[in-house]
Amino acid sequence: MTTIPNEKITAFTGGKILTMDPDRGHAETVIIQNGRIKDIGDAELINQYPNAAVVDLSGRTLIPGFIDSHNHLSSFGCFFPEWANLIGITDETAVFAALAEHEKENLGPGWLVGFGWFDAQCGGKEFTRADLDAIYPDRPVVLIQATFHKSVVNSKALELLGIESSSPDPRCGIIQRDQNGVPTGILIEEAQVPVFQTIMAADTRRHADLIEARAKELLPFGITAVHDPGVTPAAEAAYRLLYDEGRLPVSVLMMPHGSAVLDNDLGSRLAGPSTGAGDEKLRTGPAKLFADGATSETVAFAMKMHGQVITSGKYRDDFADVLCTAARNGWQTCVHSFGNATTDAVLDAYEQAAKETPAGFVLRPRLEHVTLLSNSQIERLSKMNACVSVQPQFLVRGEGMKRAPLDEGKWFAYGDLSRSGVVVAASSDDPGGFMDARDPIKCSVMGSTMSAGDGKTIFPEQVMPFVEWLRIYTAGSAFAGGQENERGMLKKGMVADLVLLKGELDPQNPPVVDETWKDGRLVYQREAPEKTV
Repeated sequence: MTTIPNEKITAFTGGKILTMDPDRGHAETVIIQNGRIKDIGDAELINQYPNAAVVDLSGRTLIPGFIDSHNHLSSFGCFFPEWANLIGITDETAVFAALAEHEKENLGPGWLVGFGWFDAQCGGKEFTRADLDAIYPDRPVVLIQATFHKSVVNSKALELLGIESSSPDPRCGIIQRDQNGVPTGILIEEAQVPVFQTIMAADTRRHADLIEARAKELLPFGITAVHDPGVTPAAEAAYRLLYDEGRLPVSVLMMPHGSAVLDNDLGSRLAGPSTGAGDEKLRTGPAKLFADGATSETVAFAMKMHGQVITSGKYRDDFADVLCTAARNGWQTCVHSFGNATTDAVLDAYEQAAKETPAGFVLRPRLEHVTLLSNSQIERLSKMNACVSVQPQFLVRGEGMKRAPLDEGKWFAYGDLSRSGVVVAASSDDPGGFMDARDPIKCSVMGSTMSAGDGKTIFPEQVMPFVEWLRIYTAGSAFAGGQENERGMLKKGMVADLVLLKGELDPQNPPVVDETWKDGRLVYQREAPEKTV
């Protein structure tokens, strides 16, 4: 990749500067050149750079660029704009209306895809193949549930996928069947892999174009880097094409995965470039594994209520060996773990992996989601210097979870994790979940108030200040990606990814992203300056 140097010196001063650097909490001036932070210090520092172009913060707040530590950019994210958006729709008629509207722009015999389906668990409508067949008898249709761990397809889709009554369930998936053993159209967890391989098939250039377009949408949110959890070999090829052509709008930490999302078989990928390979624009991160899903069948909980332990769901049996194999080969891993019983199994696997790592390799356990934790699990995470990537958007389900009368265990234990020394990173899970969660400011409001975004605190004991959430979205996410020496802080030598916030740092009246700077260049400005005549 050829990089055009930006030799111009630019100075930022005249406002609040939050460095997120524990060795220097605040500063008065930041100097950038050639895409990096050249210097940082007090107000007098600017006198050492008389030829610098000065950006007057005018009372605004300067922070490092946001890092979305869990964004499915190269899979569901980039294809999502080509599908029917069903997020938030709970009415059956409205679901089919959205599909019909989408179909107008997607005529022909090809697959019709809806993403963000709210099933009964999400407060919406359950569908089967019969429901879809009644309207779409001849065209393959799939509705992907909001968490993408469950889908429903029609009969035509089942036919094309070769799924029939005699088809066995995959090792970590379920083909739901009726009382006669006939598939109902519901596919859970790994049973969806053939669907995902089909609907996300694209040549490398088209795939790259879709990624680029979706990534550009992140810049107005102040996001300058993402961690992509589940980068298939095809997605990796698309990323490398964007890198070679200098077209990556944001920096990407690729988390290699199997041939399709939800496939834990890493195959020969462990023999390729390992964790840390690459540069600050495109780097290989930890390998991504799934230990459970997001449906009642695939999330393993063990909840103590009224003195009794109630268990539900089952975690996957195919991740622990892969995790240990990766560690033996010098790879870091990150593991999807929703249920607390799942988390016990994941921590056990990491403890075993720590015994098998090569000399000099420092294992950095990383867990995604961790919605329910006990004090003992938090202590284990702390002792093994683990980090977690969390998504405040799931607090929209917090009120219902709080009603469960737990004797022990904590939902969304963000505050306890942080106070125990576990590094917390923040993210969107885009486009998964129950809302468009790409905005770090919106999610920082939810996290700092531990609310669904309405300011009504659900878990007061887990509240942390708004500024702390800004740190979690920057320095915390950088650490979780092994990037703490290149980004996430305003520090000499770090990449010059910057965000200017306008307004007070108050979750009740939050600021807005006024400008985004990527590699020392202005790439987004909320209000363009007026032209002088």
